[in-house]
Amino acid sequence: MKKKNIYIENLTLALPIMFSSLGNCLVQMVDTLMVGRLGTIELAGISFASSLLCNVLVVLAGLAMGLTPLVGQAFVTSNKKKLSSLFANSLSLNMIIGSALVALLLVLLPFLSLFGQEQEVIDISRGYYIIVALSFIPLLLFLSFKQFMEGIDNTKVAMVITIASNLLNILLNYIFIFGKWGCEPMGLFGAGLATFIARFLSPIAFYVYMRWHKDYKIYLKLLSRKDLSACIHKNLLGIGAPIAGQMFVEMFSLFGMAVMMGWLSASNLAAFQIINTMVTTTFMAASGICSATTILVSHAYGLKDKRQMKKQFMAGWKMVLAIEVCFALCFVCFGRFLAELFSNDPQVVDISVKLFIVAGVFQLLDGTQVAGLAGLRAINDVILPFYMACLSYLILALGCAYLCGFVLNLGATSIYAGFIFGLLVAGIFYHRRFHRSVNRIFNTKQI
Repeated sequence: MKKKNIYIENLTLALPIMFSSLGNCLVQMVDTLMVGRLGTIELAGISFASSLLCNVLVVLAGLAMGLTPLVGQAFVTSNKKKLSSLFANSLSLNMIIGSALVALLLVLLPFLSLFGQEQEVIDISRGYYIIVALSFIPLLLFLSFKQFMEGIDNTKVAMVITIASNLLNILLNYIFIFGKWGCEPMGLFGAGLATFIARFLSPIAFYVYMRWHKDYKIYLKLLSRKDLSACIHKNLLGIGAPIAGQMFVEMFSLFGMAVMMGWLSASNLAAFQIINTMVTTTFMAASGICSATTILVSHAYGLKDKRQMKKQFMAGWKMVLAIEVCFALCFVCFGRFLAELFSNDPQVVDISVKLFIVAGVFQLLDGTQVAGLAGLRAINDVILPFYMACLSYLILALGCAYLCGFVLNLGATSIYAGFIFGLLVAGIFYHRRFHRSVNRIFNTKQI
């Protein structure tokens, strides 16, 4: 296979994932843009609530992602019964754990003030926090459908449903937040309600599509309670839980930085929300390529093709680096323009411009680490990377952020820069681990 064909194969799978992922981030961006027009306190409120909720969201997404490599490895053997069984057990497992995590979020509601934020910020974020937490239940159902279909090489349907859902979300945002078309203005709560409605309809749309399509309805027909197995649950959890854990500690470290920004001032927290929204959006492009890399490497792994596994991995990494360089240049060159789209507060804009420069470096290292993780997930190597993520993000990243921001008193920019060191260590480890794991699996010398 020629190199150019590897890139085309990756992009064919990656582009729909990128568009659907970018669509989700677009909703967060629109939420931030619209809420930012209400005031700095409202912007700080959505920053605080979103940062906390995203920690649970990534856990749920990580659990769902454990399905994709197993489906990818089974897909190349054309075992439809096994594929259907994996799908059924994924739905069951995700709903059990997801419901428990949502309940935990609601239990934590009275304790939000313990995070040391301004009381006005806490009060204004409560309604948004509750309704978005409840939306995680239908979101989990959608993610199970999405990860299953991606594993069998269909990434387009998730893109279409996601884009349609996001357009609905944006429209409802406009109506609910500002009180249009006869609706009372709901402010921050309106943004959360729009998200809930859009997420509720998404899995319904996915079910209807699979039920209608002749190539996919077989997987629904084969679904049976008899297929539910503690062993398969354990296998899915064994892959999904470390992925979820790794994603959680990375997001928790970002939440830790949001909390530190809030210790400085509401303006710093608002500026961090702007940067985090943009970085999350650009990350989705890299994540789409890496999701395709996971699928293609898992297929090669199922066929026991070591050479193809490494070629697909390296192609994915190169593509990620190329796109992250472009985003980094945009952040450095157009930081002020981007900041002014979100806020008309001069202090928030000035802080954001400085943070965008750090975010440019962040882009390159973030792309490297997520590319490494994509390869490891494809071969079910997820346990040690989880422990490495704990070291890199919880100890190194947060430790450096606190040291620079509060011990050395270097300000908001240094808090964000502290995360970069953790990314660097994690990226180096993940790449070395992938090549060593592949060589160990095939018990041959490195090629």
